[in-house]
Formats: sequence, C-alpha cells, structure tokens
Amino acid sequence: MRTTITSYILFLSVFIVACDRQSIDEPQTSATCEKNTHCQFANGVEIWLPNSVISPETPFSINLKLPPNAYNVSAKLEGVTMYMGYIPLQFTQKGSYWSAQTMVGVCSEPVMTWKMTVVFTDTQNRQQSVFYYFDSRHAV
Repeated sequence: MRTTITSYILFLSVFIVACDRQSIDEPQTSATCEKNTHCQFANGVEIWLPNSVISPETPFSINLKLPPNAYNVSAKLEGVTMYMGYIPLQFTQKGSYWSAQTMVGVCSEPVMTWKMTVVFTDTQNRQQSVFYYFDSRHAV
C-alpha cells in the first residue's frame, strides 16, 4: 500500500511539472496581430521578423523597437504548440531598433507556434509586457 501511494505521488509530481503551461497561456493584451507580421503595440513597442518564413533549426532575426527610455529589457521564446522550455534572447542595438539572432527547435508538428515575451520597465517605473506570436514550418 505504501509503495502504491509513493508511486502515485511521484507520478503526480512528474505530471504537474511536465505540464506546466503557466507562462504560455498569458493573453496578448496590447495588440492583435497576424503571426509572422510587423506588430505595433499600444505602448509604443514594435516587433517584426525581417523574413516572415521561419524554419526550425535555421538562424533568423527578430527586431524590436522600444519606447524611449525603456530599461531592464528581457525577452524569451517559448513553444506554444508544444512546450520545449524557453530560449532567452539577447538583443543588440542597430540604430533606432534592436535585433536578436536566434533559432528554434523542431517540433513533431509541421507548423509550430512560438511566443516571444518582452518585459521592460517604462519611464513611470511600471513593468510592461508584450507577447508576439509567430510560426515555424518544416521545409517541404
């Protein structure tokens, strides 16, 4: 009996950890954009892909324009179709915007949806978040 309870608790613990989707299900509150297109958010943020066709395991760029005086900027990618952990993004300034080189993994699905979360602090010391969704597709 004790072994059964221990096994059940172990199974439940693994299941809960493996199915953690807390950050994936956050709503996109600032803008409604088509995936893989240039998106302008109400708080002055712009996000776009220089190339709208994204293939898994192939390097690509993501561009970001922030409001003036934004600071404490962080960004990450997460799989939506299938959770695959997260990929931190490191942006470098390119004149009036920022750009990050990254790559996404292969999913068993032919089309995989990804979410980029950008968090920054504005001039009134408020933390702002925006969510940008895009798809990667297996080469045919």
